[in-house]
Amino acid sequence: GILTLDDFIGVYLDELRQGKFWSIAWDLDSLGEPLPVKDVFRARYDRMYCSSSLMPAAVLDTISDVACPNTSEPSDHLPVCASFVRKQNM
Repeated sequence: GILTLDDFIGVYLDELRQGKFWSIAWDLDSLGEPLPVKDVFRARYDRMYCSSSLMPAAVLDTISDVACPNTSEPSDHLPVCASFVRKQNM
């Protein structure tokens, strides 16, 4: 198939409708037209829950000081990782 200009613009409009402003900011920055994105989006979506019989043993909290995706974080999803142990084994 052929991606027309209208199709191309439609892709970006869909991204905006889904709230993926950082995706468009990344593309524009890659083309040499950076947007002032400081403090545009800050949130935490991913959470881990455990039962009362488990206790966190280690947690990896990933933080990015710049909008994602970027050159060191190629995805808009940062990894979340934790290890749990059974409380009776502590």
